Amino acid sequence: MNKIEKKTPARIAILAFVALSFSALLSTELSAAEFVLVDPTAKPAPIVVHENAPPFTREAAGVLADYVEKISGLRPELIESTPESTPKRAIWIGVQPAVSKLFPKTDFHFQHHEEILIAANANHLVIAGRDRWHPDHLVVKGKRETVNGVQREYGTANAVYTFIHDHLGVRWLWPGELGEDFKRRQTIRFAPFEFRYHPPLRARSKVLSFSVVLKHSAYGQSGDWARRQRIQLDSLDVDGGHAFKTWWDRFHQTHPEFFALQPDGTRSGYPNARYVKLCVSNPDVWRQWLADVEAQLKHNPNLSIFNTSPNDSYATGHCVCENCKAWDHPDADLRPFNWAGERMRAPALSDRDLRFGNECARLLKQRSPMRTTTFPSMPTETPAPRR
Repeated sequence: MNKIEKKTPARIAILAFVALSFSALLSTELSAAEFVLVDPTAKPAPIVVHENAPPFTREAAGVLADYVEKISGLRPELIESTPESTPKRAIWIGVQPAVSKLFPKTDFHFQHHEEILIAANANHLVIAGRDRWHPDHLVVKGKRETVNGVQREYGTANAVYTFIHDHLGVRWLWPGELGEDFKRRQTIRFAPFEFRYHPPLRARSKVLSFSVVLKHSAYGQSGDWARRQRIQLDSLDVDGGHAFKTWWDRFHQTHPEFFALQPDGTRSGYPNARYVKLCVSNPDVWRQWLADVEAQLKHNPNLSIFNTSPNDSYATGHCVCENCKAWDHPDADLRPFNWAGERMRAPALSDRDLRFGNECARLLKQRSPMRTTTFPSMPTETPAPRR
């Protein structure tokens, strides 16, 4: 019994030494397997941007370099072309030919709208997403600004801002430098991981419409903040409301039949040119709407949502022709409506409005069936098929 008691401390010491040695060895192995973005003993991993990357992807890569420098004091090199030789370690922005070799087990064929991918191994980090754009229509004149960089989908740019937020720990609490928060540190490193995500809500920019929507004046601090929150660069631009406010000036002399029949037998444009209503059951109205859509697409092929909303002043001036009235549901709730010198209660117009939208959509689908998917001419940052 005494012999056993005398040997116990030595045995404990040996076991403790073995445990500590194993822990140190495991820690060394884990450290060696980590991707080192910044370390005081070496240059930061360079940031390689796809040479054909669109403007907002390039901008996001620059923002990433800025925050790496703010956090660590060291600025990574920004390479905006295909490197002559593959760096030993690097951050790859967008799907490029090199990444399929550097990440042989990773699937870079994005199946979902706006899907993003962030993946790290021991030597490389890739930040990419599903991007869709037309190379000849990146520059689009908006309502207040000319926008350089309009895309159908901005997956890679949103992926970069997700990485800065989630993995660098940067918070943008409000627009401007005073609103940003992050922790400074000398070393930035990650164990290997893979993260995928696609947003369930594709129409996000309307949250703060006049501050963040690209086609308005969403530049300066509010636009920067909105991009970093990932609410500006969305893929579903739902531009609803009063779609036909220019029609009276354009067509009342040449096509009076486009406009709503009033109870007095006229097509007077009541109550005024801005709030005029249409004879929505008239097929010529649908065809003119389609012609207008085709003109919009020539100006900006990135569009995917097309408006058929009636003009404002919902209760006034709607068409009373028999064809339009036949589209109203007989059991719909009654609503108050008014025309010049006349008021009455009539069925709510939900069915009429929806049918009009569907008739217009049917014509658009017949003319341009590919509008239901993506333009075949839209480039995608997709590597060669994996072998």
